[in-house]
Amino acid sequence: MQTMEQPAHRIEDARAPLWLGSGPAAWGDVVHAVDPAATQSAAEMIAAAGLDWRVEQHRLEAVVERDHQSGRLPVPRYVANVRSDTRALLGVVGEGYEPLQNRAAFAFCDAITDSGRAHWIGAGATHGGARVHALMRLDREIRIGGADGEDVLPLLCFRNGHDGGLAVTVSVLPFRLACLNGMLLPLDGAERTWKARHTAKVEAKLADARRTLGIAWGYYDELEELGGRLIRERIDAGGFERFLARLLPLPEPKPDATEGGRAVRNVERVREAIRTALSDPWRGFDALDRVRQRRQHPPRRRVRTGRHRPRRSRGRGHDPA
Repeated sequence: MQTMEQPAHRIEDARAPLWLGSGPAAWGDVVHAVDPAATQSAAEMIAAAGLDWRVEQHRLEAVVERDHQSGRLPVPRYVANVRSDTRALLGVVGEGYEPLQNRAAFAFCDAITDSGRAHWIGAGATHGGARVHALMRLDREIRIGGADGEDVLPLLCFRNGHDGGLAVTVSVLPFRLACLNGMLLPLDGAERTWKARHTAKVEAKLADARRTLGIAWGYYDELEELGGRLIRERIDAGGFERFLARLLPLPEPKPDATEGGRAVRNVERVREAIRTALSDPWRGFDALDRVRQRRQHPPRRRVRTGRHRPRRSRGRGHDPA
């Protein structure tokens, strides 16, 4: 079996609070780095990231054209959420919907940064501002199994939506420097994503902050324990092939000219890519991370020309976390 060496990045290689290696450059379009020393509060972070615009609500009208003339009809029970600086439409919501402004959405996080256990590193928006996100780093060091080059940045991602499809959501987002990838890894008994409450009461905000820190710390404790155990476990060649067979089973034969040969070759091609991509294929932790990558980035299915592709709803688009 041939393996391919991959450059490993370490914590000390980081040149800025928000550092994602030499690429991908596209991250700069959706995440704007902020100075942790100058962004202690959520309001300061929002302003530094260029997100200090407001969401306005405007009534809707339908334009009706008849006999070469245009008329306007009011649309009842719905309003348009509009971005104050660009006047971009963010979404159409029910008239009872109250937008949660960017500063207010993450205000409960002030208690987290005040605790000295985390700091802001960046924020941004997607879909023209319909979805807003912010990244926070916990002030703890994680090196899986104490192995050289296995540093993990313990990040938290906070998200909010202005299109009516997303409440304030918090997610843990481990970032593995060895491969410069986020590890959206579900762990048994550890929460990875949860909702935050919107309230003006100081006591409730403090409770949400304590809950957020507790859940995040618990998840990263579990990741360290599981990763440390798996990185010491070795898989022999036969065990690794059995792992690949369960991860990527061969398809059933098909009644075509190749008897499903093309599908089988595709699976074998992916299996070989996994074999060559792992720098150390015999470690259990690398096998676990490969499953994670398979779940996060499933192979794209080819769409035949002339077939209708379903249109993705704007309110259910992809978010960076």
